[in-house]
Amino acid sequence: MLLPSASHTRHSTRRIVTTVLLSTLVPLFVYYQNEKVHDVLKKIPLPIFQPPPPFTLSTYNESTQPIFPPKAESTDNHSDLCSNFPQRHLERVQIILKTGVALSSKNSAHLSSVTSCIHNLLVFSDVAQQVAGRDFIDILASLPAAYAKHPDFTAYSTQRETYQDTGKVPSSPDAWKLDRFKFLPMVNVAYEMRPGASWYVFLEADVYPFLDNLFRLLEQYNPQDMHYFGSAVAGSHGRWFAYGGAGIVLSHGLMKKLVGDGTNLSEKYMEWMLEDCCGDAVLGYAILDKTGVLLEDLHPMFSGEYLEDVGISQELWCVPLISLHRMSEDSLTSLWRWERTRRASQRPLVYSDLLEYRQRHLQNTSVLAFWDNLSADLLPSDDAACRSSSACAESCEKNTTCLQYSYTKNECRLSPYVTHGHAIGDRSVEFTSGWNRQRISELGLNVTGDMTSSCEAGTWTKPITHRCIFNGCA
Repeated sequence: MLLPSASHTRHSTRRIVTTVLLSTLVPLFVYYQNEKVHDVLKKIPLPIFQPPPPFTLSTYNESTQPIFPPKAESTDNHSDLCSNFPQRHLERVQIILKTGVALSSKNSAHLSSVTSCIHNLLVFSDVAQQVAGRDFIDILASLPAAYAKHPDFTAYSTQRETYQDTGKVPSSPDAWKLDRFKFLPMVNVAYEMRPGASWYVFLEADVYPFLDNLFRLLEQYNPQDMHYFGSAVAGSHGRWFAYGGAGIVLSHGLMKKLVGDGTNLSEKYMEWMLEDCCGDAVLGYAILDKTGVLLEDLHPMFSGEYLEDVGISQELWCVPLISLHRMSEDSLTSLWRWERTRRASQRPLVYSDLLEYRQRHLQNTSVLAFWDNLSADLLPSDDAACRSSSACAESCEKNTTCLQYSYTKNECRLSPYVTHGHAIGDRSVEFTSGWNRQRISELGLNVTGDMTSSCEAGTWTKPITHRCIFNGCA
């Protein structure tokens, strides 16, 4: 029996981020709740870093109306895909794109696809420039001079010089290190430029937002209340923060409390930012310190996973998607075109709808050779299923929770969820992946027809608040 997949997609990104935090953070000598952190640490039982606790999704059914429905017609004209965009919503929902000059191809893809309809888009970068008629604001230019002394900040001047000399900047690890310094100033500047917005949505250049679902979600909350939405990551000292790679949403009420009094976050939390590896973490810590507001975790609707890696289970079947992460240029463009021209529906786009986009091969075949579908649960080496791909497939058939399997080099893996995965370049060794089409069909996917999902309504997830306690988080 395979374990239920209640949180299988949730933890893959979390493990990566927590590992980064563990391997790169150094002790913070800052103030938290009027005490220095190193003094507070004496009172905290180890370990300080903790994985997210096990959870079961708490859901509700809310009847929402389409706000940016598909056009349901194919077109080569990008402007046609925006013809029914609800521009009035941009008076309430301010979209902010955080990027960098080294991400030129990603920027072009984003601006010509999923953010192409947003006429008042704010773009914050590390070099001032114009791209596709959009003004890119150098968000680092106004930082206090002390930031320039940090080793990770040296890329700022280097990139500017390279851009002035050549007109382009190659991607590098230094650019990623520089990126963290953008989080705090972009919050200040976003509020200064759009003080009347009800919601502030912060995206990154490889994040794909499902705009219709985003608008539907925000319609369900009062922006005058203090809300901090995103996908939770376990940070330092028992605190949680919203992962920037899944998108971050702040309400007007929270922004007013956080920076409405003129507080310069980059000055107030300079020590935290200079010592921490991750800007999204420091933003979360600053929100907690300044406002007392805890993150409202809306994973799995806010997803930090790759499109190809997202596991779709019975539990997630009708859950709406708000965002995906690590999108390639081609994926940004193709997903946008599919989303805008798919069949119109009154309900929101849900997890199982992704199967129509990414796994149309299921209409014709249940097996792919030289393909890894990322099945996760490795069977013992002495299990009969490890003898051949057919034996592995038979094992999946016998296991009532198995939706897919993979086999290579006498290793059989089963999974209770559907992923897509990727092709295997090395064809000298067998690598076979298969899906149980019958069970996937029983979940509600028309695999023999148009690949539509049976969901009649979206099953929205309730926010999970991880309350921070120094002997653990609950």
